[in-house]
Amino acid sequence: MNNEKENEYVRLALPLMSKYDVPITPRNYAVWYKYVSGGSKELKKIIDMMVEKKEIFNNEKNENLYVRFCAEKNEEDLKRFRQGLQQILETILREIMDITGQTEQYETVVSKSISKLSGTVSDENIMDIINEIIDETRAMGAHGKQIQKKLNETRENLKTIQKQFEEAKTAALVDFLTGAPNRKALDDKFKQYSAEAVPGEKDMCLLLIDVDHFKKFNDKFGHVTGDEVLKFVSKKIKAIVRGRDFFARYGGEEFAVLLPHTPLSGAVTVAENVRKYFSETSIKSTSASVKLGKITVSTGAACYRADESFEDLIHRADKALYYAKNNGRNQVAAEAEINNA
Repeated sequence: MNNEKENEYVRLALPLMSKYDVPITPRNYAVWYKYVSGGSKELKKIIDMMVEKKEIFNNEKNENLYVRFCAEKNEEDLKRFRQGLQQILETILREIMDITGQTEQYETVVSKSISKLSGTVSDENIMDIINEIIDETRAMGAHGKQIQKKLNETRENLKTIQKQFEEAKTAALVDFLTGAPNRKALDDKFKQYSAEAVPGEKDMCLLLIDVDHFKKFNDKFGHVTGDEVLKFVSKKIKAIVRGRDFFARYGGEEFAVLLPHTPLSGAVTVAENVRKYFSETSIKSTSASVKLGKITVSTGAACYRADESFEDLIHRADKALYYAKNNGRNQVAAEAEINNA
């Protein structure tokens, strides 16, 4: 999609949200952007029906729309939020210029911010842009009561946007289903931990943990129960790992644990604790009150090598996981075992 088309959707979404009293949050914005861009015929049909019936877009309905149509789009939310913020700043600038002519410096600051948002800008820099506008807005307070009132409103709106953006950044690092950190958060943590790692002295290891035969489980009990089990598995693995060990949902029925300052033997011990817990625990569905029996997990473990990429470390852990599954599942395999096999 070209920038002109994207900007057009931004210009359409904001007035509609204002018209129907929908708060400008990243989640709500994602829904209305998808609505005006025609990204979902079903979403368009539902919103059109709500408008026709003059329903109020309250917090519950807004959240339901987001969960149903946009829940897996956190990264897109942030991108569109940047675009929405740019449009809001442009609106602020026009309003301030209508009230007073003493805005040359303010106009310069806001215009520069709009220009920055039009280009490539990091999440951290967006926070700097918002802070800069807030500071400049505060400095404009000496130009009369009318401008003071508008500037106070502007400052409060910007602080709200700032808070919402921080929440959106946090949401982009969390898996929607389980509430665990997601793959992006895992990538970020690898960068931190690998910078601290000294192979042979301060080792860092990775575990890839996979629920055995999960597809068959889903087929037998249904996806709702399957999701319930993934939440349970996530909660229990997180409870078993300790200290700075970093747990995340890697994708599907697969989870990952980064273990800083831990040799391969220590990583295997952690993995065995996880494996043993599930192999000895019978579970049941709380929503359907159905006994599900036992589930088991297989795990692959690998140790970080100097200056290697995260993809290389994942590849070796995945090979160990594959080895564990091929040898009967419900077991832990370390890369050393594969090398010696």
